[in-house]
Amino acid sequence: MNKFELIIYKLIAREIEINEFEQWVYSEKELESLLSSDEYLALISLSYKQPSSLYEAEKALRPHIDIGKYYEWYLRRVLHKVIEHPADVHKYIEQCYDLYCDGYGFLDNLGLGYGLAVAVPPSDYSADSWDELESPEQKKLIEGFYPSVREEAQKVINWLDTSKIVITGHDGDFQGIQYTDLRTSEEKEPTGYKLATPTKRWWKLW
Repeated sequence: MNKFELIIYKLIAREIEINEFEQWVYSEKELESLLSSDEYLALISLSYKQPSSLYEAEKALRPHIDIGKYYEWYLRRVLHKVIEHPADVHKYIEQCYDLYCDGYGFLDNLGLGYGLAVAVPPSDYSADSWDELESPEQKKLIEGFYPSVREEAQKVINWLDTSKIVITGHDGDFQGIQYTDLRTSEEKEPTGYKLATPTKRWWKLW
């Protein structure tokens, strides 16, 4: 990935400040050669004091990236955070559930087996949400996921590395992400969760 792609990815993910992006536009010497004259003029003519400027910049730059690669980049960052286990890892584990709901069906083990348990803790915990849990229970919940959740994240990264999962884009609607799935039937089998008789909790960990 080159710097040009990385800047656009961060722009789409809203992870870049307006002033930082403005400085990049004026200092990037190769930008003019990478864009059409109209696109380049649009970028240098933007009023970067306006909140809408990042949106306008994204419109000008988006045609120059493979949107499937953007979604893969975003997913990989989430997975690597799950593997690294930072202090706020619960956010990334729960995000696997959000991504699953957005159409990343191959994240079923991570999303339903672990992410959902962060969003809605199992019934033997004292509260129905992460924020309401006491700190010892939060720690117990997350530590109970490891090392299995790390192995699941590594498995998904391997699917991406070997092109068994190829993200192609997003339909812009409720069906969400689009991808090609070349996994074997065995690889598609649930390993981090199983369906249960519908009750208050319709899922449970192995």
